[in-house]
Amino acid sequence: MADALPRVARLYEDIVLGERTKTGSFFFTRESIVEFALLYDPQPMHLSEEGGRASFFKKQVASGWQTVGVTMRLMVEAHPFGATPLIGLQIDEIKFPRPVYPGDTITAEIEIVDKRISKTRPDNGVLKGRTITQNQKGQDVLSQIWTILMPVRNPGS
Repeated sequence: MADALPRVARLYEDIVLGERTKTGSFFFTRESIVEFALLYDPQPMHLSEEGGRASFFKKQVASGWQTVGVTMRLMVEAHPFGATPLIGLQIDEIKFPRPVYPGDTITAEIEIVDKRISKTRPDNGVLKGRTITQNQKGQDVLSQIWTILMPVRNPGS
């Protein structure tokens, strides 16, 4: 559910290196894992407990792509840039250090690790954010480096 609080747009100049934003959480049910798998990643280890037992994982797991999508939703709901939307240019270093299982709850955090003005479009800033998603035990289940486009307050000044 979208929150009703008005948000101020944050611009490139408002963002500081090292800034962190934590998200809310998402609980993975067997049903949500199967529903996603049927639509986008219909592999046996995602579709059933039996398929999971017969797999490398030895139990049912969520698709990594579901974990990526849920992380994006959590980040959007956290509003790290206020009313400024998350405009992705690139994602690097997608890593899945451990699977997500039915019954797991995940949260995510982004840390701004770099910022610069775009060389080709100086009216835009470019941020790099290290995004780490963890399960309820504090174990990393996903890591990514996001490149994000941000509007500049006073282009060319």
